Amino acid sequence: MKHLMIYENFNKKLAYHITQRRNLKSILKNGLIPKVPDDYQDQGDMKGVYLFKTKSDTENALYNWLGERIEEWEEENGKEYDEVCLTVDISYLESNLIDSVEYEWTCTTIIKPSKILSIDECTQDFFIH
Repeated sequence: MKHLMIYENFNKKLAYHITQRRNLKSILKNGLIPKVPDDYQDQGDMKGVYLFKTKSDTENALYNWLGERIEEWEEENGKEYDEVCLTVDISYLESNLIDSVEYEWTCTTIIKPSKILSIDECTQDFFIH
């Protein structure tokens, strides 16, 4: 578990983003950049950074639809997806968040690297705390 900041201000509005570990170097340099998900480009998903609203929503997605997409990716590519969960401070992004579905926001602007509060393994321990 790698913590980038100590949570000194508990009034921050938090969201969660799942990504591959191999993306971390770029994310920590450039931030989270809005894009259309690779596997949904022809199905009309909008350009954005997709953020889960709660840890529970994140866990639910990983054990259901997102987990299924990850398994499909692993089968197609013959390797592990190696996902991590980013905890993001979205307090300053209110006007750039689209309430796309009940469990997810779509952010239409770049999320700065300094707003990534932690990088965690997607394990049961993360979702309990």
